[in-house]
Amino acid sequence: MKKLLFAAAFAAPLCFTACKSSELVASAAENGLRKDLKPVCEVINFKEVATEEKTADGGKAALVRFEGEVKWLTLEEAVSSRGAARDAQEYLLKLEYASSKLGGVSAGSSVRVKGAILLAKTDLGWLYKGLSLE
Repeated sequence: MKKLLFAAAFAAPLCFTACKSSELVASAAENGLRKDLKPVCEVINFKEVATEEKTADGGKAALVRFEGEVKWLTLEEAVSSRGAARDAQEYLLKLEYASSKLGGVSAGSSVRVKGAILLAKTDLGWLYKGLSLE
């Protein structure tokens, strides 16, 4: 019985640390996605589906699979919105990037999306590296 209690007491902090780490990865992924796509859409809903931590050349990396809902901005909305695209060229470039990673884009509409986000582990925490095709 003592061994079982000792094992449970030892495992609890490890579980808490692992759960906390997973939350940090998901939070970094969501915040990075919102900032990355701000010129062309508003992320309405974000849900982490799965997270895979990997070892890459430069250290640790994570691939966060997600699903959610976004509202694609029209060019007029994007240019007039604070923090969105500054001009038509920036809007079109970011729209092409988002479309290549998330599928078809329909300006002015809200759609469900699925994708994957690549993160790198740094001394300061998890750093958003962009949308992934995986």
